[in-house]
Amino acid sequence: MKNPFHTDTLEPDQPFCNRVAELRELATHARNGMNVVLFAPRRYGKTSLVTRVQHQLRKEGICVIYAQFMRLVSVEDLVHRLAKGIMNGLHEHESLLEKGKRWLGHFPSIQTSFTIDPATGLPAIGVQMATRQTDPMIALETVLEEVGKFLEKENFQICIALDEFQDIVDIKEPRVEALLREHIQRHKASYFFLGSRRRVLLDIFNNRGRPFYQSATMMELDALPENEGADFIVSQFELAGKQCPRNVAIEIVKKIEQYPYYLQALAYRAFELCEKKCLSNNVQEAYKSLISNERYGYQAIIQGISAGQLKLLRAIAEEKQASLTANAFLQAHRLTLGGVQSARKYLSEQDLIEKTNDGQWRIVDPVFRVWLLQAF
Repeated sequence: MKNPFHTDTLEPDQPFCNRVAELRELATHARNGMNVVLFAPRRYGKTSLVTRVQHQLRKEGICVIYAQFMRLVSVEDLVHRLAKGIMNGLHEHESLLEKGKRWLGHFPSIQTSFTIDPATGLPAIGVQMATRQTDPMIALETVLEEVGKFLEKENFQICIALDEFQDIVDIKEPRVEALLREHIQRHKASYFFLGSRRRVLLDIFNNRGRPFYQSATMMELDALPENEGADFIVSQFELAGKQCPRNVAIEIVKKIEQYPYYLQALAYRAFELCEKKCLSNNVQEAYKSLISNERYGYQAIIQGISAGQLKLLRAIAEEKQASLTANAFLQAHRLTLGGVQSARKYLSEQDLIEKTNDGQWRIVDPVFRVWLLQAF
């Protein structure tokens, strides 16, 4: 029997846990032409959620465009990803090889090529800039101007999602934000700005001195509600021909602290380990397997930070929640206030730690925290 749980980005036809209110809200904002900032920790299901919303909007006749900005390396990279997202979105709305080919004239700076994808047998789109600009900022402005003119001439609605939008700051080109804001505010479209480095993303939209200040509706994706998470697990086991008692499903949800990715990942392993009925010992074994599987990603995180940052991470993991400036915390872990402040800034910008509503600090990823305790 096929395992019903998935740990990659969920396609619109795959089982989706809850998020009914969020789906409805995002779709409503898109129909109304509103811009939205959707933020949550990594692997909270933002991309899956927006994919599902855009699938729904596409069925309503709304043109949807998606561009991934994760780990941008240059302005040229940004231009290329945006151009490819535009062409892919237009092609899905109306084939560029058929009636939609008239739209290509609206984008003279984007040279489009078509090949056949051997896996699907369908046309695959390639893009490159038709004329190489000496200044990539001019290329970016040209594409944005072409988008604006296109939207003025066409009478259908459009929704544009920019995933991991905060990574524009890594380009180290301060003019990018202002240029994007200047054009986006004039576009007749709804923009979704997605991000998982929440401190960086929120500063872009909430800092009075930055171009995007208060230019979009803020929408935070919360942890999955316990009951809905348990219901989802029970129902998926049932549909796949196995049983998961509700108390065991609750155990899974609590074990991963209602973290969406880990809910699917732990349930996936528990499903594989059990015969006909999932038991608590299956969950325990699955959790060990999960940590073992994730350790490679965690090791990569550790290798990318300084000794001082690792020391602070370990200290927070041991405390579970900590007041980083408290003398007792500093003394117990042999930390200095200056060292903590420096490490805290970087770790929070990378969304490895977060400040809770009561002013305490904690590790964002609950399974990463457990791994830290075991590894050190």
